Amino acid sequence: MHNKQASCQQGFTLIEAMIVIAIIAIVLSLAVPSFNDFFEKNRLKRAAEEVYGLVTKARAEGVIRSADMSIAVNTGAWCVGYAAVAGCDCTAANSCVVPVAGTDVLQVVSGANFSGVTIAETFAGVGTTFDNVKGTAGTGRVSLSAGDWDLDVIVSGMGRVIICAPASSSTSMGYSACPL
Repeated sequence: MHNKQASCQQGFTLIEAMIVIAIIAIVLSLAVPSFNDFFEKNRLKRAAEEVYGLVTKARAEGVIRSADMSIAVNTGAWCVGYAAVAGCDCTAANSCVVPVAGTDVLQVVSGANFSGVTIAETFAGVGTTFDNVKGTAGTGRVSLSAGDWDLDVIVSGMGRVIICAPASSSTSMGYSACPL
């Protein structure tokens, strides 16, 4: 025998599904700007750490090879490189190289890997040179920015290299404040 009672409703109505989709869209629209900030900040941190690593490596290579290492910064092309000769051009294919076991190894950080990050520098000329004996260098900084975020890579006259957050930055991102 067939029971003529009303069957139980199963599933969702179209209106319920549309309400759920609208709520998800609202939550996502609130979350997307914070994701953009997150990615922007991380791109800036990666760029600053790459430049810091390259400059620190140049200083160490100078001592190892008993040769002065020159850092070149090109703000127009957004690149930083080093070589044992002054004035290497980080935009040229074989200019900023260091020989390793008979093979020239490119020593460049390129802004192509860090979209949205801008670069500026305050060295006298287009970079600085680390003295391989004393470890000293010309003072200056490479300033990196992305949106509201800023980080500096500073080279002191004593050859010390640090990453710091300038006073203009909206947050330190875990780095200490830059010395005045």
